[in-house]
Amino acid sequence: MATTQLEWRRRWKPDLTAQIWQPFQLNRQRALVKCLFREDHYELLVYDMVTMWYEECSRAVFEQKAKKLNPNVEAPLATLLQHLRDNLADQRKKSTYSLEPPKSRDQSGMVLRLGTQLTGGVPFKWEFHCQEATNDMYACHLATPLLTMVSELSRREAELHKILKKKDAEIEDYKAAGGKVSRKHLETTPFDAKAFNSDMNFSKAFESQVQSLGASAFSEPGQELYRQVMMTNAWLNRPTEQASSDEEFSDDMSGDPGQTAGATGPSWAHRLPPSLVANAQTAGASYASPTKSVTPKGSPVKGAGSPGSSAEDTELLRRQALERRLAEEKAKQQQQVKKKKKKIF
Repeated sequence: MATTQLEWRRRWKPDLTAQIWQPFQLNRQRALVKCLFREDHYELLVYDMVTMWYEECSRAVFEQKAKKLNPNVEAPLATLLQHLRDNLADQRKKSTYSLEPPKSRDQSGMVLRLGTQLTGGVPFKWEFHCQEATNDMYACHLATPLLTMVSELSRREAELHKILKKKDAEIEDYKAAGGKVSRKHLETTPFDAKAFNSDMNFSKAFESQVQSLGASAFSEPGQELYRQVMMTNAWLNRPTEQASSDEEFSDDMSGDPGQTAGATGPSWAHRLPPSLVANAQTAGASYASPTKSVTPKGSPVKGAGSPGSSAEDTELLRRQALERRLAEEKAKQQQQVKKKKKKIF
């Protein structure tokens, strides 16, 4: 993975799209739930296999709802939000969940009710009042990611087929050299992709998957793939300004420090290690040449720099001395060459 993408992932603050779907049983029916909790608000998405529902609750609305539903409960906002987050991270046996769909066409909302207990056994209930999500949200959070996941799984399957073929070729090579399997039950036949797919299509496990309507789509491996798909999508569609800055960062990281040289050779910034580049650039304005021993006005030796400035200055002076010694040796070599030429002529 590129260095820039790793850096971006560390800085990135995930939004609701990157949150994974959790399988729930609501009213004895399958449903998918995903949520995002911040310090003072939350977002919730519920998919009941027919319609997707959405709620965004601000701090003010949350406080009003908490007083109305739990008048005898006094707890910090962060504590209540964390408690709700824990009960939506996965379905808990000690908590109750019920889904109340719209009773008529006039009602456009759905209510998800939660009954649980706070620390110490204090009863706590909550109602998530959701409205029907837009088509864009349905596509963004479910349809498009699922299509991408199917495409990626197909690509990985093809890669696995290639690996199996290489393994078969390796086994045949061992057999040709006289190798034998130590235990008969470990011996396998060469992999046949068409036969494998045919067996899978007529297997009982395939029928079970069809009957379950994708119940295991968001098991742990599916959740991880969904997370990676959404994270990579956010990386590829990051803002233009951020993308350009990331590319500049990549150029700085991958470029050769000494490939750019002026008329008199590489600059100090390109010859010093990264930790001393800034110091060298500052000192470079005062030093006309590394062979000169004139002390600059703003000498870093006398300045009250950072705790590591003395070590940086020592390294800079050491490099200056090395430059002078190399220049002197080169001059001596040139003089010796001239003397030899004079003797010849």
